[in-house]
Amino acid sequence: MKLEGKSVVVTGASAGMGQAIVELFAAEGANVIAVARRAERLEALAETLKDAPGRVVPFIGDIGKEETAEGMIEKAIAQFGRLDILVNNAGIMDDNTAVGDVSDEMLEEVFRVNTFGPIYAMRKAVKVFMEQAGEDYDDDDPIGNIINICSVGAAHQTAGLAYCASKA
Repeated sequence: MKLEGKSVVVTGASAGMGQAIVELFAAEGANVIAVARRAERLEALAETLKDAPGRVVPFIGDIGKEETAEGMIEKAIAQFGRLDILVNNAGIMDDNTAVGDVSDEMLEEVFRVNTFGPIYAMRKAVKVFMEQAGEDYDDDDPIGNIINICSVGAAHQTAGLAYCASKA
């Protein structure tokens, strides 16, 4: 892959697929802002990857808050000079409550993280990509990449209502 020197932001980076994505990007020489709520796990990940070809910089925050989405992208620009790739991986599950019993609080929390968080991040990333491209932007040349991690739950309900709807 041609990732050496690329600037990447990965959400949900402290475990599972997000952690694996960070590990792969760093191994290929990309510089990564690793975003999650669990500081100790992000610090451990950065320490584990300290000898990788790419740098890993932890960013502690809740992707469901717009200030986190803006801050993580601003951190990438401050640390690495630009943003090339955004990976929206963060997501939370509901508690499998039946549709008739799911609370407004549960719905709001799941949608805040799984739906609004990626939208906040994409909105900021697209603005940055356009600024980086400048006036000489050519529609045939990519100016940035956004990868949104979805779930089979969006098409085939196997979890609770809030989770499946938020991942659609």
